[in-house]
Amino acid sequence: MSKKQKSTRFEKHIYVENRNGALRFKVVVHPLQDSATFSTVEEGAYWARRRRLDFLEEKAAVAIEHARPEVGQQGHGFGDVKLLPPTSGSVKLSDVFDSFENFELPKLSSQATEASRLARLREWFGELTTEQLREGLIDKWVIDRLSGKLGSGRDPNRSATMSGDRGEEPLTKHQRYTRKKAGKEVPDKPIYPVSTQSVRHELKLLRRAVTKYLKRENRWPVYGASWQAHYLMTMELPEPADARRRRVSDDELVAIFNGIKDGGLKAAILFAVLTSLRRSEIVSLRWEDVDFDRKVVRLRKPGFVKKTKVHERDVPLLPGAVKVLQDLKPQKRGLIFPIAAVDLSHGWRNAADKAEIYDARLHDCRREAISRLVETCRLTVHEVVLFSGHSDVRTLEKHYLRLDPALMASRLAELPSAIDMAPSL
Repeated sequence: MSKKQKSTRFEKHIYVENRNGALRFKVVVHPLQDSATFSTVEEGAYWARRRRLDFLEEKAAVAIEHARPEVGQQGHGFGDVKLLPPTSGSVKLSDVFDSFENFELPKLSSQATEASRLARLREWFGELTTEQLREGLIDKWVIDRLSGKLGSGRDPNRSATMSGDRGEEPLTKHQRYTRKKAGKEVPDKPIYPVSTQSVRHELKLLRRAVTKYLKRENRWPVYGASWQAHYLMTMELPEPADARRRRVSDDELVAIFNGIKDGGLKAAILFAVLTSLRRSEIVSLRWEDVDFDRKVVRLRKPGFVKKTKVHERDVPLLPGAVKVLQDLKPQKRGLIFPIAAVDLSHGWRNAADKAEIYDARLHDCRREAISRLVETCRLTVHEVVLFSGHSDVRTLEKHYLRLDPALMASRLAELPSAIDMAPSL
């Protein structure tokens, strides 16, 4: 029987097979290819990576000869910005996005969100190279993106618009489709500015994707320094958006809960309000981790290799949270809330829209819970961390703690010593 084994993929463009104990490395960068035999993996990998780099540069050099004077002008929305032809050191952004989608995206806990951003980046920049990402093009993209020309943002007055306070309610997606199919006139969709936070996320993702690609393809030693000095890496990002301050009142919570028919979904959202846990943490809780005697639940870090904010800790349970669990008829094991995280958000959104509370988000429950733990339960910020799991108290204070000044004023009015803070005149 032959000792020759089938060739296996070692890295992108690199394949290896075992030939009687020796390692045969093959580099294929279509239409170019080469192969050589080595005694160790280290020697073969070093040769193959260098050869791959030679082939990639050779292909890029050939592409220059056939490049059009203005590459990729159509379809990108960059106006009159002229793109330079790529050089031998250029990296195709389509390859960058493919690499990030295959190797980095599966590791992320926010996979769906990042996949959506990656798809938009591919649409805008997929046909370009890193060399063509010049200052003028990027600045023009930022301006167009912020203005909504490359995709409208959210209606800043969505609550008033959807409730009909400003006239006729806007057509839904289904209504627009039905009218268009019937040959009726469909008004153009209004265009709204995009938040600076969205643009910051997209630019940061583009930076990270190229950096990961250069390191994965072993091109960092050659191109790392120039990429770190690239305009995209050194530019000043748009100013961060103002921290969200939305609180959800008791009346709004009751109206939203009344619109939820599924008992398990309603219990999950109520539990979120009573514990301040994240959406992903709520749906990961298990019955075997609940200690009713100590009134705590053990939150465990997911057992898969994904980046996550969840870390293992014991979370105290308020009496209301204990009652929610007891009403669900505790089991010996299994998920407490067998609901997909995205369904939790959809359930909240549908109920909130039904109650005409269009600007409230599920994540606002986390802010509401943290603020109420301080206002109602009189906990300190460091005690609240036991619930919220923040590793940095500054993040909690900046984005989540939103105390009610009127409530504080009424509480101070009950203190006899408050009037003595200043001398009587």
